[in-house]
Amino acid sequence: MDLEALADEVLMTRVCARDMEAFRVLYVRYEQRIFNFVLRYTGNRGLAEDLLQETFWRVWQAARTFNPARGGFRSWLFKVAINATRSELSLKRHVLEVPDGTTGSPRESTVPVPDSAGDPSKHFERNETSMLVAKAVARLSPQLREVVALRSLEGMKFHDIALLTGEPAGTLRSRFHRAMIELRRRLAQGEPQP
Repeated sequence: MDLEALADEVLMTRVCARDMEAFRVLYVRYEQRIFNFVLRYTGNRGLAEDLLQETFWRVWQAARTFNPARGGFRSWLFKVAINATRSELSLKRHVLEVPDGTTGSPRESTVPVPDSAGDPSKHFERNETSMLVAKAVARLSPQLREVVALRSLEGMKFHDIALLTGEPAGTLRSRFHRAMIELRRRLAQGEPQP
């Protein structure tokens, strides 16, 4: 049986039965997305790597609590990641690092590789813009980073974010609007302010 072809919910049924191969497929399928989300949320690459592992550890431990009748696996997984991240950030023992503008898996190099087919100056300009945006996002409050990461990075609707976070959709829209104003202000200055 080709596990990669199975839906997330079917794989979770197998994970509940302690099928490590099904768990591996889910991990590979979502590793990049969860890492990028947590990196944008925390602004700390090392912490994001740890929280990626913590998220999937919690998935393995709490697999039996997943109920497809209450929503899809992707939403449940992001809720686990949000809870793990919030718990860790509440300990207030982490220093904010400004990301280098890249979004790769924890095992990928953080040095961008120039596109040999493209114009090197355009590549540099795109990379520079990405770094400015990443620095500006990293300086937002955790609540604002959370909604920006879920809305912009994951493309989630406010209704879905509300289900994940337990916050009213109107509150999330307001936070997102505030974050966009703050990001525009910082980016208009050319460099995010501390």
